Amino acid sequence: MKLAFELEVPDGAVDETAEAELVRSVKEQTVLRLYREQRITTGEAAEMLGFTRVEFLDFLRSSGSGFIVELDEADFEQLRRWRQDHAAKRNQ
Repeated sequence: MKLAFELEVPDGAVDETAEAELVRSVKEQTVLRLYREQRITTGEAAEMLGFTRVEFLDFLRSSGSGFIVELDEADFEQLRRWRQDHAAKRNQ
């Protein structure tokens, strides 16, 4: 889905540089809102902004937003193995 809109601004209110900055800012704020409302994943958000997933996570940090940890079954299995290994080491 592509979202497009127009915004009327007074003549002289923005030059080309300011226009590009405003468009970028609107895109970023839109993506942040969709992410905060859990409508998109970090991967989708990154793609929408032309970032890697790691760059998007850094963007979240720099914007003062937290992020939701997205774990799949492989992540949980790795965590279980890590806990078991560390528990066994403590019991030795």
